[in-house]
Amino acid sequence: MNYRLLIDYEALDYLASLKKPAQRLIHQRLKQIQDYPSAWSDYVERDPSGRPLHVSIAGDYAITYWEDFADKQVKVLEIARADR
Repeated sequence: MNYRLLIDYEALDYLASLKKPAQRLIHQRLKQIQDYPSAWSDYVERDPSGRPLHVSIAGDYAITYWEDFADKQVKVLEIARADR
């Protein structure tokens, strides 16, 4: 599928603050999510409106996103340390 990947500015700032190996890992996962969004979802949460938010775990990091199927976009809302 051809999805457009849109990333929240704060998520980009967080990504830029990480060391290079972590950045590469997350970049790789973002590309995988862009190509096949639902295949990389480890679990699903719901936002206040009930929309499903996918969470993909990449190493020590959690990437939260939602798939806008109608517009063929993946919207990355947050990149943060994963709770362990």
